[in-house]
Amino acid sequence: MLDFEIYAPISVPVSWQSERVVDNDQRYRLLKKRLAEFASVTVSENPWPMGYGSLEHDNFPLIYQPSAVVTIAGLSAEPDVREACLYVYDNCLAVLHVRLSVVADLAEIDDLEITQRIEALSQQHVSPLLRALYRAKPEAPLIDPRAYRFFDSDEDALCHGKPHWVARMLSCAEALSPEHYLPWLQSVDEQSEYLLLGSGNSLLTDAAYFSDVHRIMVVAQFHAALMGRIEEMLKENLRRYNSNYYDNGNSAPLSTFFEHQQYRNDHIEYINIQVSAAMAGVQGRRRELLQQFSAAWGFDAQRERLSQLTTLAQARLDRLLQNKLRQQNRSIQTLLAFLGSLGLVSLIVDLIAVGGEVSHDETVGLLDLIQAVSAEHLLGFTVIVVLFLTLYFYRNHE
Repeated sequence: MLDFEIYAPISVPVSWQSERVVDNDQRYRLLKKRLAEFASVTVSENPWPMGYGSLEHDNFPLIYQPSAVVTIAGLSAEPDVREACLYVYDNCLAVLHVRLSVVADLAEIDDLEITQRIEALSQQHVSPLLRALYRAKPEAPLIDPRAYRFFDSDEDALCHGKPHWVARMLSCAEALSPEHYLPWLQSVDEQSEYLLLGSGNSLLTDAAYFSDVHRIMVVAQFHAALMGRIEEMLKENLRRYNSNYYDNGNSAPLSTFFEHQQYRNDHIEYINIQVSAAMAGVQGRRRELLQQFSAAWGFDAQRERLSQLTTLAQARLDRLLQNKLRQQNRSIQTLLAFLGSLGLVSLIVDLIAVGGEVSHDETVGLLDLIQAVSAEHLLGFTVIVVLFLTLYFYRNHE
């Protein structure tokens, strides 16, 4: 029998108006109020001490503090689940922690089977709760899921309950050495005296450090999922902007794209500031652990990618806007050229009128030419010249 600590980020319809949140107690009370109608759901405060009280505290900003810890009776009652809870964060994310018992030897563990089991449990027990949350009318500073401007507001995308990924951790048995677990770990990206951290499988070398490792594992999973979702969102936005470039008829107005992109840029910058605050606020052994996660999972490289994608998406949008402005300017300038050319028609009409009313037998000039051609033909020719000049200006305007 092996007890796995499972950490699986999932999307949830919970996001807060950050500027209206006073403290985490406000978020907890509001979330507990929303979930009070579910008899099988227990909502608890985040048990980790925050601030600067002792080395057991972490001075995380609110975005990196769980709003609440949710326990679902049906999930905890599953025969192979020893413990299960959902750490609900901001920005439409939660981290599902499950202590899963697997009857097998280490050499016979099927990681894919564990992943599929967690996906099935989440979709069976967590997804119905998420759909009920989505459809309920929220109370500020909770944001209505149907009005999200940063992430996808689609119900299926937020409530399907399928984890973004499933990470597994084992605790090293007292009678065994960490080397015994290396075939299961397959890769060790970073290691410390507390934790051998792999790309999907990790090993806690001493169960006495579980509390510290668990806290950082949950926070790091939230951070990685948040950065991953932002990266995918920016790629999707870039694809839409390119689609707008190639197929203007089937795209949203550029003004909508521009407004949403500016909002996203501001929120990404806000998150980057909170990331820095979180890295600085972690204390004790957890500081080394968070640095370990940062190195293994490439947090700095990911932030650089996000910065580059943000710049690229903004540059593409700016070019689309400039192209739209050039088209508008071209139309305006062409209209002005057309209106100016109409003065030629007015001049010809005046000359025709003067030629018919003024006697000029003693002189030979322009009025004789005007009289030599019929007024209808002369006006028609003038209109053709005006149209030709307007078309020429339109085609050659930069």
